[in-house]
Amino acid sequence: MEGRETNKTERITLRLTPGELARINKKCKASTCRKLSEYMRLVLLSKPVTTITRDRSVDELVLEVTKLRVELSRLGNNSNQATKRLHTLSQISEFRDHLLRQESHNEEVLSVLEQVKVIINKLADQWLR
Repeated sequence: MEGRETNKTERITLRLTPGELARINKKCKASTCRKLSEYMRLVLLSKPVTTITRDRSVDELVLEVTKLRVELSRLGNNSNQATKRLHTLSQISEFRDHLLRQESHNEEVLSVLEQVKVIINKLADQWLR
């Protein structure tokens, strides 16, 4: 019968200090339990509680990738605007000026892409350990 789920009809009342409740809630949030009652049941019945651990170095890499994603989005928008501008140019002098600006933009894109490559390599190294 232990493997079957049954309705839970019995209650236990437990008095705690605010500090004790805070510590229990903190441990519950660090677990995979969705509710405090689920966490408490596992602890009281001496069943294993799965906890979530975070790797700080991976968190830092994820932040870097997020920043790069924003930068790439900005560069993509600039590239789209440049393409639209090319379609509206009517004089050769305007076209030359625009091409010079586009060259500078392309160098910036290549620089950001190189940064992305370095960070992705770091992430791959972390995951392969």
